[in-house]
Amino acid sequence: MKASWTFLAGLGAGFLLMFGLTATAFYLNLGVPGDSSRWAFELNLKKRLLANQTASPKLLVVGGSATLFGLSAREIQKQTGWRTINMGTHAALGTAYILHLAQEAAKPGDTVLLVLEYELYNYGKVKQTWADKLLVDYLVSRDPAFFHSLSPPEQWTVFMLTSFSRLVQGLKDRWRAERPYDDSNFGAYRVRYLNESGDQTHHIKAVRPPQRNEVLEWKSALARGMPEHPEGFSVLTSFCAWARTNQVRILATYPNICDQPGYHEQTAKQVAQTIKDFFSRLNVPVIGDYTDALLPRDQFFDTNYHPTEEAALARTQRLIPKLNAALTAAHN
Repeated sequence: MKASWTFLAGLGAGFLLMFGLTATAFYLNLGVPGDSSRWAFELNLKKRLLANQTASPKLLVVGGSATLFGLSAREIQKQTGWRTINMGTHAALGTAYILHLAQEAAKPGDTVLLVLEYELYNYGKVKQTWADKLLVDYLVSRDPAFFHSLSPPEQWTVFMLTSFSRLVQGLKDRWRAERPYDDSNFGAYRVRYLNESGDQTHHIKAVRPPQRNEVLEWKSALARGMPEHPEGFSVLTSFCAWARTNQVRILATYPNICDQPGYHEQTAKQVAQTIKDFFSRLNVPVIGDYTDALLPRDQFFDTNYHPTEEAALARTQRLIPKLNAALTAAHN
């Protein structure tokens, strides 16, 4: 019996030692840049700079890469006269972080147009069931302050999802400068391809990847349905309360997505209505119908949420009359 207790005590001590070493390595990784989050970080950095350089009142178009690729802030500004910045970023950063970026950029008198991918309505802050590798690396390496703002369970999730290889690489990079960044093989995903309004460029139809059919056929949450209590709703409710307090107007519309037969069935209609009803309770106008943003397959670049540059411009031009009416009503 004594030998058994000694063995168990040894196991416990070994576990505590390993946990302590891992926790220390994680702590030393905080603020050490990681490669997987670099494009998203530099994208957000440039968009924040553009927003800060743009006088209020301005319009911030907020969402994931469906917004980045799918709407033209330059065209909105040209047609409406509203100073407009495309704040679209990587959707894998999640609803809470995307709204955090919007809060950093928005000033009193500004308007935020939410154009969230359907999946984002069910993403809260950080949860193991959906947290992406990019999000974990981003919070650890690019924004430790946001990591520290998370609840203890959410911090624990980030800690548990940080891979051993990431910890090892972070320790190697801790005391040396960030490696040169070669984006020559990244296609359209280059920060220098953003225009002065924060819009993605260089995703024209002529240069889209040939192998994209499987990605275009992926079914979004629009077809799969929405849970009774979507986790993103509470985050959005808090964001809208912050906006009211800070004199920031909120509008919403639906994201562009590659059309599928299932998106015309009752489940999809109910998802769109649930979103509209939710925003109605928050006194947030929803611009247009979700079917306005269902675009044919031939108009997409490389994913079911990324229209080509030509399609994004055409979609923006169709949205502008309704958007301008909402902006005018909000301003009066």
